[in-house]
Amino acid sequence: MIDKNILKHFGVDNDRESRKDTFLEALRLSPSAQGYIAGAISEVLLKKHLESKGFEVIRIKEKPSGGNLAKNYEARGDFYIRHKSSTADEWLVIESKGLKSNSEFRGSKLDSPEKVFRFLKSRIFNKAKTKETIYKKGNATYSKAKEKWERKNKGEKFPQFGWKKEFPGPECYDLANIWENEGELKKWINSLNKESFTEQAYRNVDGAIAILETHQPSKRVGIRTAIDQAAPLVYDFNIMSVDLFLRTGKHEFVFMNSEEIAHSPTSPEHLYQNYIIDILVKGKKDKPIIQRPWYSAIEDCISKTNPTYRPIDNSQVDNR
Repeated sequence: MIDKNILKHFGVDNDRESRKDTFLEALRLSPSAQGYIAGAISEVLLKKHLESKGFEVIRIKEKPSGGNLAKNYEARGDFYIRHKSSTADEWLVIESKGLKSNSEFRGSKLDSPEKVFRFLKSRIFNKAKTKETIYKKGNATYSKAKEKWERKNKGEKFPQFGWKKEFPGPECYDLANIWENEGELKKWINSLNKESFTEQAYRNVDGAIAILETHQPSKRVGIRTAIDQAAPLVYDFNIMSVDLFLRTGKHEFVFMNSEEIAHSPTSPEHLYQNYIIDILVKGKKDKPIIQRPWYSAIEDCISKTNPTYRPIDNSQVDNR
């Protein structure tokens, strides 16, 4: 069946083995194609996962008739969901995403022991970097953007700052109790072989660390502010689901409420393009610790954050 579909959709060789070889070679040489397929697989598995949890799941059209102008800004996710016990026209829009595949090696970010040391040190042993200081820095950035925008838009109000002091900013990780001091951290880093800092090692999830980072570069214009940023709007969807497969080797999902997680400090209508969910450490921490504003269970995400339900827009429904 797979062979017939490969021939039908891609027109590769009729010979069965040659067909497979050609298809797999093309796939191997195209990271973007791998990403599209991985994303499609995540969507299929997410739908099955949600249905197993008692949810009705309806797919949303990627491109409705009429193009982008026909796309409802409140239905820019992948699925409408509601619990099967519900009869009200109240739905949540859920967006399916995977992890960023080049988080560790893009721009040679962590290609040496020194760079890994600086990266971890700033997140573990920097006493000046606390939840309070992160919140204050974000609020200061927001205040400057607010003042600038309101100066240009006389008589109008900039959207409010909505960060939570308990989990400010885009980074969430638990690196506690792994190293007692900077000396221990440096000793561990220097004990790693040089291959641990290569792109290939990071691609194979065998590098010094593995960063569970989202990536959502959708260019969107704020509805209230007209600010243009390369990130989703807060109300494009209610919940984001992220498949951790690229870093854990298992299709496991975590969830966040777009109204609870920290928004862009320069545009409260936008989310960040990237969020860090957690960081794994070679030989020290091989399983992610999921903490608020991320949730391992969709039920917890909904019950603890109270996302805003919305009516279904049937023009956005994909009936395939």
